[in-house]
Amino acid sequence: MTAPEWVTLDDGEEIIWQGQPRRRVVFQGVAAGVVAAVVLTALVWVALAGAGVTVGLRLAVTAPLAGLAFAVPTAAVWLWRRTTHYALTARALYHRTGVLSVTVTELPLAKVQNTSYRQGVLGTVFGHGTVTVDTAGSEGAELTLQAMDDPGAIQQRIADRATRLRDEDQSDDIPGATDQWRAVLAEVRAIRAGFE
Repeated sequence: MTAPEWVTLDDGEEIIWQGQPRRRVVFQGVAAGVVAAVVLTALVWVALAGAGVTVGLRLAVTAPLAGLAFAVPTAAVWLWRRTTHYALTARALYHRTGVLSVTVTELPLAKVQNTSYRQGVLGTVFGHGTVTVDTAGSEGAELTLQAMDDPGAIQQRIADRATRLRDEDQSDDIPGATDQWRAVLAEVRAIRAGFE
C-alpha cells in the first residue's frame, strides 16, 4: 500500500490500513438538504403569501432559497467525507481532515489504552458505525473514526496492532546481549580501578 504524503513512516514501516468515511454518508447530507429546502420553501411561501406577494414573485424568491437550503448541507457532508482520511501503520494511527486548513493527527499506538466501536440500529442493518480510540491520560475519546464501513474489523485491526506493539516494547526491556553487558561491566570496573 502506498503511503500518503501526510503520513510519516519510519524505516521499514508500512501502511497496514487506509480508509475514509463510507460513501453513503453523503445521502444523509442529501436528506438534510431536502428537509431544509422543504421547510424553508414552506415558511417563505406562507410569509410571502400573507404579505400579498404574487405567485410569480414567490416562486422567484423561494426557488433560489430552496436550492441553497438543499446545497449547503449536501455539500458540507460531501466535502467532509472527501477530505477525511485515516491511515494505520505499524506504530501509529493517523487522521487527516480539512480543505483550506489541513489538520493531521498522529496517535502513537503505544499510548492506546482502549478501542471500541458503536453501531446504531441503521448501522447494524447497513454495516457501518463509529470506531473510538482512547489513549493513556486522555479524558474521553482521543480519536473517533466516524461513518466507517465494517467498524468491528477496523477496531479489531487497531486493537491487535496496539497490543502487538505493546508486547514488542515489553519484550525489549533491556537492550543488548549478555556478552555486551559483561563487556560494559568490565569497562566500568577498569575505569573505577583507574580512579582508585
